[in-house]
Amino acid sequence: METYQILGLIGSLLLLVALFIPFMFYGYGYGMMGRVGMMGGMMGGPFFFFPFIAIPALILGLVGSLISDRQIGGILLIIAAVLSLPVFFGFFGISFVLLLIGGLLALFKK
Repeated sequence: METYQILGLIGSLLLLVALFIPFMFYGYGYGMMGRVGMMGGMMGGPFFFFPFIAIPALILGLVGSLISDRQIGGILLIIAAVLSLPVFFGFFGISFVLLLIGGLLALFKK
């Protein structure tokens, strides 16, 4: 495997971890007010839109890192990095950086 493929896989795996962490903490919505809580459960919380953005970024990152064509892989990794911008909080900003560097390496390294 080449460097851009390894960076893309690691960035995609960090996106996968980032996808499940908010639902482990806020998914059930139990709080001081019972079932509703402050987050409003799965469907009403602030993380409702999160899978709709993170799952395409995860799929594009995995496909871009597993494909053998450097140009297409680089473009897919850069698109995955742009789509992973909402995940850019805390530790998981590393996934954005890894996907972006992997995409740039795939495009510009000979």
